[in-house]
Amino acid sequence: MFTSMACTKELEEINVNPNTPTYVSPDPLFTTIQMWSSGQESVRRGSIGFCMMFVQQTASTKTDDLQGDKYLQSDNAGTFFSTEYSSLAKNIEAVMSDVKKDPVNINKYAMIRIWRVLVMHQLTDLYGSVPYSQAGKGFTENIYSPAYDDQQAIYTDMLKELEEAAASFDDSKPTFGPADVVYQGKIQQWKRLAYSLMLRLGMRLTKVDAAAAETWVKKAIAGGVMEGNEDICLLPHEGPNQDQSNPISYSFYKFNLVELGDIKISKTFLDFLQQSADPRIPAYMSLPDGNSAPANQKGLPNGLDANSFANYPGGNNLSTYSTFNVTKILPLSAPTFMLTYAEVELMLAEAAVRHWTAGDAATLYKNAVTASMQQQSLYGVTIDNNAINTYLQTGKPFPATGTDAQLRVINEQYWVATFMNGIESYANWRRSGYPVLTPVNYPGNATSGVIPRRLTYPSGEYSANGKNLKDAVAKQGADSYTTRVWWDK
Repeated sequence: MFTSMACTKELEEINVNPNTPTYVSPDPLFTTIQMWSSGQESVRRGSIGFCMMFVQQTASTKTDDLQGDKYLQSDNAGTFFSTEYSSLAKNIEAVMSDVKKDPVNINKYAMIRIWRVLVMHQLTDLYGSVPYSQAGKGFTENIYSPAYDDQQAIYTDMLKELEEAAASFDDSKPTFGPADVVYQGKIQQWKRLAYSLMLRLGMRLTKVDAAAAETWVKKAIAGGVMEGNEDICLLPHEGPNQDQSNPISYSFYKFNLVELGDIKISKTFLDFLQQSADPRIPAYMSLPDGNSAPANQKGLPNGLDANSFANYPGGNNLSTYSTFNVTKILPLSAPTFMLTYAEVELMLAEAAVRHWTAGDAATLYKNAVTASMQQQSLYGVTIDNNAINTYLQTGKPFPATGTDAQLRVINEQYWVATFMNGIESYANWRRSGYPVLTPVNYPGNATSGVIPRRLTYPSGEYSANGKNLKDAVAKQGADSYTTRVWWDK
């Protein structure tokens, strides 16, 4: 009998396939979650093809793809939703459910809670009501049709999560260490990320609930936000494999976008930068041949298609128009910025203008612009102090008086500083109203010529999770580009 049992045990071990494990350690899974958060394939359509085109940082002559340039209805608007839930939500839930079981993992639990907010706030900012409380629980709780949470409830919980996570760190307990590719497990920087995210989410509430916005902004400042560019939340890339590459760069090379000329710098954005002699031009853009001289850059107007571009008086050769800098931003090893110190200082400057902090708005604005320009060294572009000071004095100085004028220049800088993070540029434009943009009115567009206020859900969700989605639409409003999310009311 014992011999029989021993043989059975050996057979069970032999028949375990090592290539299909039933358990993955949270550390490598956390690394995967962080790297996938850079967007992968969905970033070309979600961040660039819609968000950056909505706020006129980029432009395109295409109508069958990159529909955000002309506000055309397309299921591509749901690509970001589909990708984030299929790749990230379930893995985040797997790590959370694993590490929270053991009190020794309190720091790991805090980190994944903070990262979950970083991922989920992008989804709700783009779509409004989304699966949140039940997201990713198919494996852990057998929930295969998650309910949609309304955005107000999501924001309430995300802010609570950040507050609790930041307060729970314990210096005596282990972290993810080198598996954390952003901060290598450094607790103090994770706290600053949590409070900087709290600041971002708090500022998001300024239109819908100014009192709550002020409360959370003050909490974030008291907790301690980013203190310098060394605190930037960025994802490093190496290449050449897709999972190791900058996802924007990978898409450009995979689809030959530089040569085809599908994605160009918007004339609106370039004109703004050139009018103030912005030193970031050589970092952000170049001609397809790599020429990054500011005087040679040329922006493409939004709203042109192949026919109208053929007769465009500014020239009908796409190779003469600027794209992302091919030697600085488009290498496979270029970093992805998730939240920067420059953004934090701009939000603090706005808080000062609103009298929510005792800080000096002009000084905070100067810190922000300086940080954004120095940040370009991470792309391999050095902007010297003389150029920074000249810009602050004569390019885009901070207005001495006038609340509206001060809010305008702060949020115009936010638009510039978040270039390449289209989701954040688009969210802050909806919140602040700056920069003031002139929409396009391309024939057959889905908004009657107004800039969209959200993205639409993927069509497949109506069959996969139809009842919950329809319930969400009934509460939020039509699943259209013009329906505003809760904080954008």
